[in-house]
Amino acid sequence: MKEEILKKAQELNLLLKNSEEYKSYVEANNNVKDHSAADIMISDFRKKQQEVQQKAMEGIDIEGDLKNLQKLWDVISINPYVRAVIEAELSFGQLYGEVMQELGSGIELLDGTKQIEDKSDQ
Repeated sequence: MKEEILKKAQELNLLLKNSEEYKSYVEANNNVKDHSAADIMISDFRKKQQEVQQKAMEGIDIEGDLKNLQKLWDVISINPYVRAVIEAELSFGQLYGEVMQELGSGIELLDGTKQIEDKSDQ
């Protein structure tokens, strides 16, 4: 049974890699690498995002940081290569999230709580 599950996971991995969402994401990332200014903008934006996420996890107020991050996004999203990467990332992320939700649907943890609500329960 384990081998069958792993085989299905490999098949799903291949389907994801061949999806239009993933191909667009890879293409957008490759295009950014050819444009150093856009690449630097994205790298800087992601670094700032991670810093804000870290602060949030530590319980530090991030309201001002979020406003600054939004201002930065407003500036860098003017660049078409940056915007393409972020849009493709969001699109693939949504697909990936839906797949993960489906995989976890109805699975209960050892403490008896459901990981994700089963769609048939709704």
